[in-house]
Amino acid sequence: MEQFFDDVDDRPRDAAFTLDSALDDLQCADIDLNRYAARRAAQMADAVALARHNPEVYVHECGTDAADQAERAAVFDIALRLKRSEDDVRAELSVVQAAMRQLPNLWHHARDGFVSMYLVSRAVSAVQRLRAPANATPEQQDAAREAARRIDEAMSEWVFSCSPANVLRRLRRLVDRLDPEPAEVRHTRALADRRVCFDHQDHQMSWINAYIPTSEAIAADRRLTATAKQVKKNDPCEARTIAQIRADLFSEWLRGVGTDRAAQTKIFVTVPVQLLDGERVGGANGTEGTEGVDAADLPAQSAEIVGHGPIDPLTAKQLFLDIGVFRRVVVDPIRSVVIDMDRRRRHATQAQRDWLILQHGTCAVDGCTRLALDADIDHDTPWARGGKTNLDDLRPLCPRHHVDRHRTRAIYRSRPDGTVEVTTPTGFRSTAPPPEFRATDDVTAASVVPDLVAPPF
Repeated sequence: MEQFFDDVDDRPRDAAFTLDSALDDLQCADIDLNRYAARRAAQMADAVALARHNPEVYVHECGTDAADQAERAAVFDIALRLKRSEDDVRAELSVVQAAMRQLPNLWHHARDGFVSMYLVSRAVSAVQRLRAPANATPEQQDAAREAARRIDEAMSEWVFSCSPANVLRRLRRLVDRLDPEPAEVRHTRALADRRVCFDHQDHQMSWINAYIPTSEAIAADRRLTATAKQVKKNDPCEARTIAQIRADLFSEWLRGVGTDRAAQTKIFVTVPVQLLDGERVGGANGTEGTEGVDAADLPAQSAEIVGHGPIDPLTAKQLFLDIGVFRRVVVDPIRSVVIDMDRRRRHATQAQRDWLILQHGTCAVDGCTRLALDADIDHDTPWARGGKTNLDDLRPLCPRHHVDRHRTRAIYRSRPDGTVEVTTPTGFRSTAPPPEFRATDDVTAASVVPDLVAPPF
């Protein structure tokens, strides 16, 4: 009996020992991840530095801006290899380059794995806030260097004894004390950075975030709340929550619904004609197929906001039928309009541009997500070399890739499906994206365009 109780008493101790060992392994794994992240960032910085010192690898002509052009091409090369966006690569590069120059102690701890790249980026942001102006006096430059030294010294101590939230709180206070500018001057400088950000989410929903003065944000928030409460109070049958009414009011006010100040913009939505006919299409979603056809043999078709993603059939039909907001255009892109111009003109017609937007949605280069709506129309065979302004010879390239195509040694080659393969000067070749069904693969599709002149199909 005594042996039994001894075994029972040993169980918590054994469990605690096992748990302690597991948590130690977890802590070691976290240090390894931090170390690998810092090492990867340093390797990216080394590659870009090598490209800047040897611009002839990437660019045709080594002019005054050859180093900058080579750096942009190297960033694109890195993004293709790591399958990341160029903006993401460029942001990480700016952090590691600034940390190496201005935060040597903190960067040393990051290389050893004791500091995450997130905390390094926040420290870099703090140093950049205190940087000397372009026309700074020697005293201002010395003050900026001293501020960076103090941030480096303090952060190198805090990261070993404080939680990340506590580190960031202490960092904010330290920066406020070190900043020589009055609060009103800092606000004026921050005001210049005001902007609106757009972030796509799942289920056909998106976030819109605005960086605006706090006083204006509070006023807007209170107006939304007060108006939403009034709407709820005046209509006993109102089923929406206050939060839902606030969101609806926010959208309506921004879009100018019910006013004469609504912006004139263009949005493309492709709708398979089967959805408009009421047919149900099978495939991946398991719905029934058309009569006499096995549903498993049919591709899963869906409507789509071009360049953004699919929308459900009910929403697509509502957009198509809502003629008060949208004009309807059912197009047959092959027979309804002249879209091949040969060499009669160099620039693509509006009809050609609209069809390329519908076909691609985004920049045609592998991995680029910039909207085709804002892209340049590029000739696969350059016009100066006899290229024709026909759809088979045109593809949308975002301005950045359009410039790189003509100014760097990278080779841009169109595939039969219209996507563009890029071979970098270092020999890396981008991979083709997997096949994807598009509504425009059908002969007939619907293009839904808000209150503007419809595309001339």
